[in-house]
Amino acid sequence: MMTAGRVRLVPLDRNHLNQTRQWASDPELMRLMDRQRPVTVEEHEIWFNTVVQGDDCAYFAIETLEDPAHVGNVWLWNIDQRHRKAELRIVIGDEATRGQGLGAEAIDLACRHGFQNLGLHRVYAYVLALNPTALRAFARAGFGVEGTLRDDRWTGERYIDSYLLARVHL
Repeated sequence: MMTAGRVRLVPLDRNHLNQTRQWASDPELMRLMDRQRPVTVEEHEIWFNTVVQGDDCAYFAIETLEDPAHVGNVWLWNIDQRHRKAELRIVIGDEATRGQGLGAEAIDLACRHGFQNLGLHRVYAYVLALNPTALRAFARAGFGVEGTLRDDRWTGERYIDSYLLARVHL
């Protein structure tokens, strides 16, 4: 368990699966995460058994310290030991806690885990331009914009940009 500020990160386990699947199927979160359709129970179970338990990722549930509530998930994946880098993704699923800075705290904790425990040098993320809240959270956690991927995603109505962000361990 890792703790800082108002959050702690605990390894994602079966107790978190139901809530995680609900978030993965929430229409607003699907839009922000560029998901095509809701997730079935079976798909979610397969995901947990193969991806979450894999060697190239580290999945964590984000819990608040005040009232140990599961408010989101953060994960490092595509962990590349040779180049000492990984991609970070996050979702604050609990709508009542969005926009309060918990995401930035969780991002920072996940990066510290990657740098200190996994020996990473670089953590990067892709954020859709239509998600300014995520852009602010990553900026508060020390990420800088490295580039813009123009017209990177099709929403069904129009193309939108994505940003490549990164934080390097110095």
